[in-house]
Amino acid sequence: MKQQNYTSEEMKECLLRTFKFLKTFLKEHDLHYVACGGTVLGAVRHHGFIPWDDDIDIYMPRADYNRLLQMNDELKPYGYEIVSLRNKGYYIPFAKISHMGSTIWELKRHPFILGVFIDIFPLDEFEEKEDIITERQYKSHYYFDKYINAVSSYPVSFMLQNLLHFNIHNVGVYLLYLYRRRNPWKYLKDFLEFESSYVGGKGSKAVCVTQWEGRVFESEWFKDVIEMPFEDTTVTVPRQYDAYLRKLYGDYMKLPPEEKRVPHPHYFVDLHHRLTLEEIKHSK
Repeated sequence: MKQQNYTSEEMKECLLRTFKFLKTFLKEHDLHYVACGGTVLGAVRHHGFIPWDDDIDIYMPRADYNRLLQMNDELKPYGYEIVSLRNKGYYIPFAKISHMGSTIWELKRHPFILGVFIDIFPLDEFEEKEDIITERQYKSHYYFDKYINAVSSYPVSFMLQNLLHFNIHNVGVYLLYLYRRRNPWKYLKDFLEFESSYVGGKGSKAVCVTQWEGRVFESEWFKDVIEMPFEDTTVTVPRQYDAYLRKLYGDYMKLPPEEKRVPHPHYFVDLHHRLTLEEIKHSK
């Protein structure tokens, strides 16, 4: 398979264009966001992207997130689309804003096409003890892992190779895949029903339930925000970004070892065209 050649700089340029559009769109529709994870770290430590990273992550309050999911028809005239669990075969428990004129196939075992994207995580509030919130996070992953296993694509060679190497765990993954792929929508329904049980609450604690188990944040961090430089634009971050980043990363100003400075994997990328799975598979 031939992958379209591209540089990290070109990818980041496309990401920034998408992000600038998204910021404008959200502001025009009175929708709120705040950066999260590595995007906050990049803004604070590098005033832009983490040098070896190539994505942008944001939180949206659950109510605003749900409103955005209904606005696909308003996005498409601008060349963007919402990709979420409403899209058949999508394999991630949060949404993305995707550029319709580019192609990304992220992981080989998940044959799903989107474009250059911004990750959008729903942020929920709780008035519960942190261990109870963390338990919700683990349960959420339990339900979603069944669905993601069902919509993965594992060739027979995957099982044979793991049998040869006595990898019992991966053999079990394959057998579960064979069982679950008959009805992936049952597992998706189970996940969505569980997710709906905690939507819409208000409280002093906040998390994205499908992310970072055991790291529970203060709700106020995502309401008291500031703008910080990010490449040639700005990004909204928690005013108390130091507390947030220490909770998430510890000594966040210390660079990780060089072997951990790697970008996210992309199985196939074309920054200039939207291709189908079949077109990619037949490319030479």
